[in-house]
Amino acid sequence: MGQPVSKRLQEYKARSHLRESSEENLDRAIEWFVDLHGDMEASTVRFGHVDDFRSWLLKPRRRVIPHTNRRGKPYQPGPASANAYLAIIKPFFGWLVKRGYLDQDPFDGVKLYKTTPPKNRTFTVDEIGRILQVADRRFQTIVCLALCSMRAGEIMNLVVSDIDFSENLILVNPKRQTDQTWKWEIKDYERQYIGFDESIASLLTRLIADLDGGQPYVVLKPDYWKRNLERQEKGELTSRLRNCPWGNFNRDWKALLRRARVDPNKFHNLRGTFATQRHNEGYGLKQIQILLRHSSIQTTARYIETIEEKKLIKQSSRTFKKYYASLVP
Repeated sequence: MGQPVSKRLQEYKARSHLRESSEENLDRAIEWFVDLHGDMEASTVRFGHVDDFRSWLLKPRRRVIPHTNRRGKPYQPGPASANAYLAIIKPFFGWLVKRGYLDQDPFDGVKLYKTTPPKNRTFTVDEIGRILQVADRRFQTIVCLALCSMRAGEIMNLVVSDIDFSENLILVNPKRQTDQTWKWEIKDYERQYIGFDESIASLLTRLIADLDGGQPYVVLKPDYWKRNLERQEKGELTSRLRNCPWGNFNRDWKALLRRARVDPNKFHNLRGTFATQRHNEGYGLKQIQILLRHSSIQTTARYIETIEEKKLIKQSSRTFKKYYASLVP
């Protein structure tokens, strides 16, 4: 008799060496699949089961609260979210076929939902100025580091020993689990340097001077640091909390934008602002890829395509002024 999906999943995870965050998302997706179909024998999964799961992913349900096993208020998932979960479980079923546990891949013929890629909006110099004016020193530092190309997780996990003030360089470095730190992995696993100027050096120096109690994390509030260490001691510290140990960072970021009278915009788009500035200064695609630390140049190209698209649209709009503006009554 064959093994149920849940058992095959444990075998898959033991052999696949997934990142912790990927493993957590896969666990959630398979949990939903089992909720829908039961913990059926893996060898009996067919196209119809996956197709039904695809439809179920778009139905309203209670949101999973990050870092807990509880469900929050209802929400309506979108096609992009559904596609993400389908992409998460597809390799698992492909692996079942390769191992001979399943005769045919149930994903054969399953189509992803059509989605419209979001148009990421960069920040203007005026907007950045307004944000920095109303931000406290901690958030000023966070914003400035993001404008140097750092990701939110890299900033939150920045420790004092990562900073070389003699060279004005930050080493994006993985962390080990200790009494003072938690395990944290770098995106794409590559250590890289980030440069910063004297104004950021001054912000970092003042934040470090205010640290006490042995806290190594530069931008974290002491309460967040201590809370995460307590969770770690209890075995409750998830990969999501290790990557963003700020608590509800998005809430605080949106509140900062409101105080600065800046339209809602993603924190990650500060990296897009960095890429846009470098492109406008004449940096090439390969150079920007190195600065953004993208493992694939195609990822960088998507940033540049958006920049060029905006330029083309602006240039095209001048055609109306050239030929027709004088005719408008």
